[in-house]
This record gives sequence, structure tokens and C-alpha cells, in this order.
Amino acid sequence: MSILQRGTTVTRSITARANAELQKLFDGAEMPINTRRAYGVQWRQFAAWCSERGWLALPARPRVVVLYLAELAGEGLSPGTLRAACNAIAKAHELTGHRSPITDPIVLRWRRRLIEQVASEPQQVAPLTAENMRQIVASMGHDLVALRDRALLLVGYAAMLRRAELVGLDVEDVLTLGTTLELRVRDRRILIPRGRREATCPVHAADAWIRGADLRGGPLFLRINRWGQLGGRLSDRSVGLIVQARARDAGLSMKGISADSLRVGAPAERRLL
Repeated sequence: MSILQRGTTVTRSITARANAELQKLFDGAEMPINTRRAYGVQWRQFAAWCSERGWLALPARPRVVVLYLAELAGEGLSPGTLRAACNAIAKAHELTGHRSPITDPIVLRWRRRLIEQVASEPQQVAPLTAENMRQIVASMGHDLVALRDRALLLVGYAAMLRRAELVGLDVEDVLTLGTTLELRVRDRRILIPRGRREATCPVHAADAWIRGADLRGGPLFLRINRWGQLGGRLSDRSVGLIVQARARDAGLSMKGISADSLRVGAPAERRLL
């Protein structure tokens, strides 16, 4: 019997083995790769939070979920983050044959209240610094998804692009001129110099992604399914999911982190990459 199916015999914390097994279930589910990654990150955070308090994460009691959501809201995290946490918890229970605590009336009531509470509070975007970007890049792997995400984040950061501008780029809009990357963004021409370090150089990252994905034209940033197959153009909403997932993987504070974190802050930070 799977360790994830022995809900009543598992100790009061979800083990590393169980988390790894659940991640395999996420990976096997029919959903976009960024959603699977986001679910995995959100679930590990919830499981760790429960473990620290000696509470069972799977199956989770409704009141435990309410306390977790209240803590997220107290940290000033966005309504989207609260919804993502609920979705991940619900999916984990669904995949392992447990009843989801998210559908419990007390969770539904408090979820609505907490989301309304954080939505009514002004949300200040937290800028990402060059050091933050180095931490994010250092935590990434070298597969095709990592190549895409690295290029997306570094190009978006260096050019201070809005998310719609970033995903709206085509391969034809990107030109390497010696050590400089030229972007054509609508009616603008943006020049990005080579970075100080190869690991965080936007010019190198863009070239590595284009070569690695063998892009010949069309959208620059594409969806990738669980088999590593390229799909259509990324949506602008995907940028926020990628920024948040990669920031979490790097262990950064998530307060105020969003797609806009790539373009706010001091322009001088971009020269430190």
C-alpha cells in the first residue's frame, strides 16, 4: 500500500518520501507544467507548516487549513497565492483519494473572508534585486523548462518589460549584436548589454533558450508540456506563476512578489547582473 494511502498510519508529519511520491502524482496529472510546479511548491510549504506544528497534512482537517490560510493572509500575501494554496491542497487530496478539506463549509467561509480581506488592502509590489535574481538562477536546473524560465526572467528583468510585452515577443524581435541583445517591443527598440556573469547574463540566457528549443520563428516564449514538447505562446498570467514559483524555489520571501517585480525597482540594479 502506498504511504500516501495510509493516511491514519502516517506519523504526524508528511515524510520526504511521501512528498516525493505526491510530486510524482502531480507530474502524472493532466495539467500545464507550470501549474504542476506551482502545486508542488504550494503543497511542500503546507506540509512543512503542518509538520512544524505536529499536525497531519494529508488528510488535513478543515480547521488546520483555515489556520494556514489565515497565516498566509497575515503575511500580506495576495489573493492569488491564497487561491493557489487551496488549489494545491485540494489537488493533493483528490490525487490520493481523500476528501478535500477545501470544500468544507468552514473553509469556504473563511477562504472567502480572507481573500476579501487581503484584496481590500493595498498590495505593494516587491522589487527583485540583482542578488535575488542570482539566487533564483542558482536554484534552477538545466532542462528545457529551466532554459525558458531563465531567459524569460532575465530578459524581462533586464528590459523592465510588462508581462504582456514579455510574452508578446517573437523570435524575430530578438537580435544579438555582438555582446548586446536588441529587442523590438512594439514601437520601441531596447538594447540589453551582456551581463557581468554568464549565469545571469540575459544575452546568454536568450541565446541558450533559442538554441535549446531550436526556435526558428514565431513566439519566443512557449508553453512546454510534461513530455518536454513545445506548445503555443505563454499567456501573460504564466509570467506571474513562473516568477512566484522560481522565487519560492530560491527561498525568497514571497510578500509582494508578482510579475511586476521584474520591472519595478532601481534601473541601476540591472547593471549588476
